[in-house]
Amino acid sequence: MAKKAGLTSKLMPAAAIGAGAIAAGFVSSKIPVENDKLKAAAPLALGIFLMTRKGIVADLGAGMVAGGALKLAQSFGIGAIDETTVMELDEIDTVEIEGVDDDVVSGTDSEEDEMYS
Repeated sequence: MAKKAGLTSKLMPAAAIGAGAIAAGFVSSKIPVENDKLKAAAPLALGIFLMTRKGIVADLGAGMVAGGALKLAQSFGIGAIDETTVMELDEIDTVEIEGVDDDVVSGTDSEEDEMYS
């Protein structure tokens, strides 16, 4: 079982980074500019500034950098920018390999071996 202090010491920075990424979206939504690249660059720059601080503020800055970088990449057309479906789950079918039957996969040599196990 993990020590409570050890788990907390890992969760707090992770939560701060997540909050920073969310804050990046909030900051970019408040920028009164129509250019998506400038809107994305603002939280990126603020995040870099905050990363020069210590503790949780630096973690917030790291999250803002991540969120801002994602938005900036998307504004240049890089990354997943839409909800295009590549393959539906019901399209996945089992693959049959010639020469392989279920007995080999199950670890038995024949039906006779299965009767005795």
